[in-house]
Amino acid sequence: MRQEKIRRLVSIALLLVLVIVFGTTSEYFFTTTNILTLLRECSVVGIISVGVSFIIITAGIDLSTGAIVGFTAMICANLLYYTNMPAQMIIVIALLIGTLAGYLNGILVTKLRLPDFIATLSTQFLFRGLALICAIRTSGVITNKVIDNRGILVMGGSISGLYLVTIVFIIVAVLGQIILKKTQLGVYTYATGANRKSAELSGIDTDKVKRSVFTITGFCCGIAAIFLMAKLGSVTPDTGTGLEFEVIAAVVVGGCAFSGGRGDIFGSVIGALFMAILSNGILKYNLPTATQLIVKGSVIVIMVVFDSLYNGYMEKKIREKSKELEELSGGEA
Repeated sequence: MRQEKIRRLVSIALLLVLVIVFGTTSEYFFTTTNILTLLRECSVVGIISVGVSFIIITAGIDLSTGAIVGFTAMICANLLYYTNMPAQMIIVIALLIGTLAGYLNGILVTKLRLPDFIATLSTQFLFRGLALICAIRTSGVITNKVIDNRGILVMGGSISGLYLVTIVFIIVAVLGQIILKKTQLGVYTYATGANRKSAELSGIDTDKVKRSVFTITGFCCGIAAIFLMAKLGSVTPDTGTGLEFEVIAAVVVGGCAFSGGRGDIFGSVIGALFMAILSNGILKYNLPTATQLIVKGSVIVIMVVFDSLYNGYMEKKIREKSKELEELSGGEA
């Protein structure tokens, strides 16, 4: 069985364990309302996870996603407050802002040669600062303006009980998986993460690949901003804070390795579901906020350690098998 499939089974097994634990200890877990709520809660994180999966597969990282979501939402809030612009146009602008923000990250990484961590940490502060500057104020005081535009609020609604954000999450995840597995960009993404120098020697423009995956992530952030704004019904300078860590956790739990070259969108979807169920279950136990953070942090550490040990084990097995083949070939000669 391929290494990727084994890792995916591990993620599915962890998800099933959570479902069994929380399902047997809470009478409300398997209710229709709770399941639909779970799907809604994982969808914003899941949409961004689709883009971040591409980045991590290239052995990169993006710490700015939450800030991009917050900045994009704040610009949209200003347009809603100060203009009569239709909701459709605001949605297009949100997607454009998110895409350009992601492209900026790609430029910093490929043109200025900044490490992904430094580049996206810098833009995280940049976008947070811009969101604060653009915050709506009344008499000099930041105002939490309630969104009353029906065209935006309808995005937080549902169809036959299934929230629109969940439907869009499914569509984005399917498209992301197709791009990753069936297109040239997907092949180049894996090649860049597995061994960037070898990919460049093979004629792959790895800089273009990096810019593309950051741009895709920015586009996903624009989508997420629209639905988060519709869900909350308001925007503050703190909107989206901490979202980047939820996304990274989902992607790592789903099987994307920080070393690059491994993982897929299906795994990240499982990871997003895992983190949503974990949060939902913890809340039902009424655990303190500090305990919730400790549990989530511990899960990430455990998965990273597991990946490291598992990858080391698989590499050892591959080396041993190669050595056996060499010995057999030598014996036959």
